[in-house]
Amino acid sequence: MSLSALLDKRITLQVLSEGRDAAGQAGVAGWINFIAVGDGKIWAGIKDMSGRELVAAGAPQNPVQTLITIRYRPGVLAKMRALHGADIYSIEAVLGQDSRKLTLACTRLAR
Repeated sequence: MSLSALLDKRITLQVLSEGRDAAGQAGVAGWINFIAVGDGKIWAGIKDMSGRELVAAGAPQNPVQTLITIRYRPGVLAKMRALHGADIYSIEAVLGQDSRKLTLACTRLAR
């Protein structure tokens, strides 16, 4: 199967930026789009790998391990996140950097 056939979803990659106040001091950080051209979205394939229920701080959460495949793009790092609709994916690792595609090992955060 060709790579383009696997990439059937549109995601947004985001990076945490350091905020600065008027005096230039470090302030509140916020998420900004990694790709600033157009709507900032790229084609991706999303595949959930496993799920498990756990209780943290008294609240149930359902972390789901997910693999996201995208075309190779330099600068994608594990400290970024991906958005798809209402889902937020924390990128844990960037795998398979073969100058053709990247596989992002992610955890889908609770909605």
